[in-house]
Order: sequence, then C-alpha cells, then structure tokens
Amino acid sequence: MRLKETITIMALMGFTLTPVLAEAAVVNPSASNSAKKSDVAGTPQATINALDGALRKSMEGGSKIGYSGRYAIVSPVVRQAYDFERIASLTLGNYWSKLNADQQKEFVNVLADFTASTYAARFDDYQGEHFAIASSETLQPGTEGVFSTLTMHNGKVHRFDYLLQKKGGQWKIVNVVADGVSDLSLKRAEYTETMKSKGFPALVAHLKRQIAAYAKGTN
Repeated sequence: MRLKETITIMALMGFTLTPVLAEAAVVNPSASNSAKKSDVAGTPQATINALDGALRKSMEGGSKIGYSGRYAIVSPVVRQAYDFERIASLTLGNYWSKLNADQQKEFVNVLADFTASTYAARFDDYQGEHFAIASSETLQPGTEGVFSTLTMHNGKVHRFDYLLQKKGGQWKIVNVVADGVSDLSLKRAEYTETMKSKGFPALVAHLKRQIAAYAKGTN
C-alpha cells in the first residue's frame, strides 16, 4: 500500500473553530469522550466508518480490480462523506468569492475527483491492515472530532483526526489531520499562489493533471 511519508487526504481546517478547539482536535484526543456513541446512521462515527469501509474494500480489490475499480468504490462514498463546497471555500480563501457560480461548481467537482483519485491510487493493496475509531469529542455545538487509526500489517499505526460538521442532516468531513499534519496550510498556500500567479484555469488544469497521473499510476 503506497502510503507516503505524509499521507495526503485533502486535510482542511479553518471554519468556525477557535484556535483552542482546533488545537484540541489535533493533539488531545485522550481528553475526548471515548467512542461511546452508537454507530448508527447520522452520527459522525458512521461517516468515518463508511469511509473506512470503502477504503478497506478498495485495498482488498487491489490490482485485481485496478484503479478504475477502486475509484468506483471510493468515489461515491468520498463525495457523500466530505463537504467539498465548504472545503473548497476554505482552500481558496478570499479567491473563492471572486469565482462565479460555474467556476465554484467546477472547482468543487475537481476537488472531489482529486480526493477520490488520491484514495483510489494509494489504498491499492491489502495485507491485513485495519481501521479503528479510537475516540470522539464534541468540540462545539455542531462540530465533532472523530479520532481514528490505521494499523499496518507491520504494526505501524497511522492516525487520522477528522473534524465534521452537520449539513443537511448528515455529518460531513471538513478537515483531516493525518499523522499530526494538516494539509490546509499547504494546500491553501499552493492553491492561492497558483490563483495569484496563474489564475483559476491553471489551478484546475494542475489538479486534473494530478488526477490523470493517479489514473495512470505515475503519481
């Protein structure tokens, strides 16, 4: 399984959390409520379990089903689990409001495709790895933290801290911190710099090239 040193899963942070709450979500899961909430539809844990289930199925399919098969498994779940419209606005910052409605829609779709492609390319082999939710915490009304792990076949444990908010009756991911690293600052810096220096078409083209590279197995 090609999990690189820094596992990139479009981690996004910002929105309405205070810095103290955001910091607690990243570094202090031991202070959270142990995952006592029932894992039923409509809970933050259910969202993460659905995502983890799709990733494991993708891993189990591996080379037998190929990239396209893995993408078909993870894409609908990823699009359901993440609030890509919110993530897109956080990633682009002030540039988001400068886009017209069609451009915003295009960027949301490309961002969702990029995220699903990343999962399909990297979760491509199964050797006994397993996911588990370690704990969860209400960070503020309407914002939940779910802290999970991925244990590799060699015993190494990767940690994923998810922040979710409720939208349309469903808890959706708006931020992921992988092994203590959030992608927000990296992606925001990259995307806003591209917007500033090259413009929106160049940013979309860049993401589409990355998606194509994942599909060809060259990234």
